Amino acid sequence: MNLAPEVTKAAAPRPGRLRRLGVFGVLWRATLLLLLFLTFVPFLFMITTSFKDTHQFYHSFWSPTWPLAFENYARAYGDLKVFIFNSILVTAASIAGILAFSIMTGFLFARYRFPGREIIYYMMLAMLMVPGVLMLIPQFVWVQRLGLLDTYWVMILPYIAGMQIMGVFLFRGFFAQLDQALFESAQLDGAGLFRQLWHIALPLSKPILGVVAIMSALGVWNSFLWPLVTTSNEDVMVLTVGMLRYYGRVLGQYGPMFAGYTISAIPLGILFTLFTRAFMKGVTSGALKA
Repeated sequence: MNLAPEVTKAAAPRPGRLRRLGVFGVLWRATLLLLLFLTFVPFLFMITTSFKDTHQFYHSFWSPTWPLAFENYARAYGDLKVFIFNSILVTAASIAGILAFSIMTGFLFARYRFPGREIIYYMMLAMLMVPGVLMLIPQFVWVQRLGLLDTYWVMILPYIAGMQIMGVFLFRGFFAQLDQALFESAQLDGAGLFRQLWHIALPLSKPILGVVAIMSALGVWNSFLWPLVTTSNEDVMVLTVGMLRYYGRVLGQYGPMFAGYTISAIPLGILFTLFTRAFMKGVTSGALKA
C-alpha cells in the first residue's frame, strides 16, 4: 500500500535538475532567436531602404522613414520587367525539361536492367565532382558553334543537361525503394515501362518532384556567370545579369537599387511558400537518401 508514494517520490525529478534544464533551455532559445535575428537583419535593411529616397537614406540610415517612397518600386519594375519575364521563362522551361528527363532516366536506371547500367550511372554521378567553372570554356565553344548565343536556348539547354544529374540521382534512389510487387502486378496486366512510370511511379513521387523542382529553380534563377558570358542582348537577358545593368543606371540612388533587389527576390519567395510543404515532405520521406 505504501509502495506507490515511494515510487512516485523516487521517479520525480529533482528541483535542481529542473532549474538547470530551464536555464539551459532559456539560453538555447535566446541563442536561436539571436541567430534568427541576425539572419533577417539584411532582409529587413533591404526592405526598409527600398522605401527611402536619397535624402532619407543618408539621414536615417538604420531606422524606417516617412513618407514611404513607393515610386522606387515603380521605377525598378519599369526597368526590370523584361528581365523578370526572361528569368521566369527560362526557369519554367528549364524545370520542365529537368523534371521530364530526370524522371525518365531515373526510372530506367532503377527498374530496367541493361548492359553497363551501373557504369553509365556512376559516370553520370562523377560529373557532379567536376566544378562548373572548368566546363565554362568548352560549353561556351559548344553553344557558339551551334549558334545559340543571345537566345533563350543558350541557357535552357545547358541547364537541363547539367542539372538533371542530381535529379536522376534523387529519382533513381526514390524509385528503387518502391515495392517491386506494384510493378510486377502491372506487368501481369500488360503494362509496359511507360505505363508503369505514368500510372504507378509518377503518382507516388510527388514529394520528390517538389524537392527537385525547388532545387532546380534555385539553381537556375540564381545563376549569374553563364548568362553573363552568353548573353549581351537585353531582350533575352535574365534578372541576375539585368540587375548588373540596372545597378549602373541607378548608381548612388539606393532606394531604387534596393527596390530592385526586393522585386527580384519576390518570385523565389512565392515559389518557396507554395512548395515548402512538398519539399519538406520529400526530404523527410527519404528523398535525399542514396
